[in-house]
Amino acid sequence: SLPRIRLSSLQAQDISPGLLRLWDDQRLCPHFHLPLQSGSDAVLKAMRRRYTTGEYRRAVSLVRERVPDVAITTDVIAGFPGETDAGFEETYALCQKAGFADIHAFPYSRRPNTGAALMRGHLPPEVRRARLERLLELARESSDAFRGRFLGRTIDVLWEQASGGRWQGLTGNYIRVYTFA
Repeated sequence: SLPRIRLSSLQAQDISPGLLRLWDDQRLCPHFHLPLQSGSDAVLKAMRRRYTTGEYRRAVSLVRERVPDVAITTDVIAGFPGETDAGFEETYALCQKAGFADIHAFPYSRRPNTGAALMRGHLPPEVRRARLERLLELARESSDAFRGRFLGRTIDVLWEQASGGRWQGLTGNYIRVYTFA
């Protein structure tokens, strides 16, 4: 009896044709949050991620082929220890090509008692900040482009909240919508 089901984070290695067949049920929202973290295989390995950039790209392609009007969002960390200029550019290029509906970008921050805190190659704060700023600008551009694809279309909205005569809600593919009642 639930009108809408939204899954939270999925991992790239979990995406399969069998899983995607579940989206034949229209109640499942066409929104996938697939954390990338980095578009550099060297950094992914250092992070101990269980996927490569090739596997991540394959997962994004499978989702796009199987789920119409899908929103794919992601998380990216800028400036992980050992991330080279070339590694960051790989991340930027992958995010640009993927056309994410949104990118949640964060600067790496050292946390005590973690493996990353003990790694060599910690980047200066100004390098991490500059990389983060580039990713945040790309996130704005990517999000605008995604939402722009739906201008002029009629899409179901689950209205969530009213305040001061203005309602807000979300489409199934995670576009925030506002209207006045």
